[in-house]
Amino acid sequence: MSEQIDMVITRGKTFEFCFLYVDEEPRQVLITGMPSKVPLRLTVPGHGLPDGWPFWVSCVKAPAELNTAIQSDDAFEVMSADPHYAKLVDTDTIEVPGVVAHCWKSLAGTGLLLTMPPVDLTGWQCRAQVRDKVGGNVLFTWHSDPAESPDGEIEVDVAGGAFVLKMDAAVAAALEWKRGLYDVEAISPTGEVYPVTAISQVTVEDEVTA
Repeated sequence: MSEQIDMVITRGKTFEFCFLYVDEEPRQVLITGMPSKVPLRLTVPGHGLPDGWPFWVSCVKAPAELNTAIQSDDAFEVMSADPHYAKLVDTDTIEVPGVVAHCWKSLAGTGLLLTMPPVDLTGWQCRAQVRDKVGGNVLFTWHSDPAESPDGEIEVDVAGGAFVLKMDAAVAAALEWKRGLYDVEAISPTGEVYPVTAISQVTVEDEVTA
C-alpha cells in the first residue's frame, strides 16, 4: 500500500527528493561472515542491494547487537523497526555506516539479512503533479520523459532502484504557490500505471540565505 510522503520545497534552493521503488515481497539472504568490525562489514553472498538501500538483521546469536531491535518470526514485524543502510562494497559484501562494532563479539554462525528488494526499473517512466486540490488546477509537473514538457525532471535511477524528483534553484525561486497536493506514479515498460505515493502534501517555504 502506498504511503503519504509529505515534501517541503525551499524557494531558491535546489530540490531533489528520492523515492525508493521496492518489491512488496520480503527477501531473506544469509549473512555468512563479518570480515571487518572497523568499519563494520558483512559478507552476504548475492545480497543484491544498491548503495544506500535499507535492510534489517535477524537471527544472529552473536554479536546480538547486530540484530534489528525487533526480533520476531514475522519478517514484516522485524522490518517495522529502524533499518540499517547498506554501503555497497561488492556483490557479496556490504558496509554498515554509523555503527561502532569494535567491542562486539565475533560473528557466531549465520544470520539473516531482510530487505524489500528494488524493482528493476529498466524501461520504466515516472510522473507527478502538484494540484491545489484533488481534481483542481495543476501547479507543477514532473516527468521522466522530456517530450512531455514537464516543469521539473524525474531521474529514473536504475542502479539505485529509485525515482528522483528534481527542481533547480531558479525554478524553485520562481514558484508562486505555497502549498498543494501531489502524488507520484510509476509507468512500467508495458504501460501499467502504479502508485508510488498516496496523495500527499507539498509545501513551499521561503529561504533565509539568498
